[in-house]
Amino acid sequence: MPRVSHLIRRNGIYWFKVDLPDDLAGQPLPPSIPDTIKRLESPVRRGHLKTAVWLSLRTTVEREAKQRLGVQIAQHETVFEVARAFLTNGKRGSLPATQLAWIDGRASLSPLNPTPGLSPSRTTSAGPVATEEGLTITQAFHCWSRGGGVKGARSPAPNTITEADAARRRFVELFGDLAIHRINKAHGREYREAISRMPKGLPADMKQLSLPDLLQRDLSAYEPRSATTINKSLTLLGAVLARAEQDGHFDGTGWRNPFDVAFDIDPADEDYYEPFTRDELKLLMASPVFTAGVRPKRGRGETARWAPLLALFQGARRTEVIQLLVQDIAKDPDTDLWTLRFDREGDKRIKTLSSIRRVPIHPELVRLGFLSFVEERRSIVGPLSSLWPGFEDRSKLASRANKWSEWFNAYLAQHVVDDPVKKFHSFRGTFKRFGRAAGIDEVVINHLVGHSNHGVGARYGRRRDTDGVRDSGYPLPRLAEELSKIRFDGVRL
Repeated sequence: MPRVSHLIRRNGIYWFKVDLPDDLAGQPLPPSIPDTIKRLESPVRRGHLKTAVWLSLRTTVEREAKQRLGVQIAQHETVFEVARAFLTNGKRGSLPATQLAWIDGRASLSPLNPTPGLSPSRTTSAGPVATEEGLTITQAFHCWSRGGGVKGARSPAPNTITEADAARRRFVELFGDLAIHRINKAHGREYREAISRMPKGLPADMKQLSLPDLLQRDLSAYEPRSATTINKSLTLLGAVLARAEQDGHFDGTGWRNPFDVAFDIDPADEDYYEPFTRDELKLLMASPVFTAGVRPKRGRGETARWAPLLALFQGARRTEVIQLLVQDIAKDPDTDLWTLRFDREGDKRIKTLSSIRRVPIHPELVRLGFLSFVEERRSIVGPLSSLWPGFEDRSKLASRANKWSEWFNAYLAQHVVDDPVKKFHSFRGTFKRFGRAAGIDEVVINHLVGHSNHGVGARYGRRRDTDGVRDSGYPLPRLAEELSKIRFDGVRL
């Protein structure tokens, strides 16, 4: 048993400190020792054991530190037993199996990656807690999905969390809920090959099957999954483990991402969305939603009409459009221009900092009656509610947005064009293409759609608005003048 074990706070960070037992502290080491014992070698007196071990617990929270402290005590007791047995016997065969795993290098010594082969991980009301086996991939996923867990800390977008959870579920179906330190490149390769055989567009009953059961079926009738989609699943699982690595769960292991086994994508086959042609826009605007007042149930009432128009005339992303609140449409007091505000207030998500913006509303949207629609919504639900009918429940925003996209893309395939590169996101490329054709400067276009402009100079001249968010650096009247140049001549609206 170690003589003393301490929880010590230095510069706000909690550390674990344990003295080596008397029969080990400072003892000379033979020339050849296992890597596990070599971790106890003194950096000052080479060839001798340390007299104490210090490890950062990588937390400023005392409760978390105390939880991790118990793990370290148990882990180091085992390590000391391994070192004692090796120095006394020098024979691997005399050691228990769990200790042999340490000597053979199949486990690692780190603050939150303790001895394998002991009790499983557990979860408390405070969240995942590493025990002797360490975090499982499911617990690591929950840590990643919460982000920093505090105000102002960035966390993954809801859609990203949903996709990552689906990837995690398939991994668990294949291998079980493995402790993260046990996952290696072989698992990554096998997972990649398994999901490569899982097609897209499966019926609901087959989606419910576990991955091993699904792969027993004849799947030849279904469209294969693209390499880009497979790579995305690998990237998401890699991000989960990268967060665990950042939190210290792989300290001292020489960790490499086991999901870094993605396919190289042929640029000619890389997924992307093409802009709509003028003829396709004509077909869309001649379809029932825009000419006959048809409002399909899955289209969510007036959302079916106005969301596509907003994306077309403003070049906004689907998420930016669907998460708008009534109050995000307002008149600028200095210029009397009506504006749209895309931000991260409350539960809203914006892809990048450059995407946070306030831009003029296209005059064609005003002519078509968009402001009347906004005022009608304001009178019904108030300024703090969703701009769109059917999206008032913000807890279901992500799932309903996905369902709405499924409806719109099916509507597009039925009435306009059935092509995998022509989806709702194509409005964004359409806006940029017609903007360039109108002679608008690329820097201005980027400000309007929320794309970044590289270079320090592009950030000069920006000013904070009344809500504390920096504007684009261009006066609103200038942006309005440029925006009005984007027209879709020949398309009857």
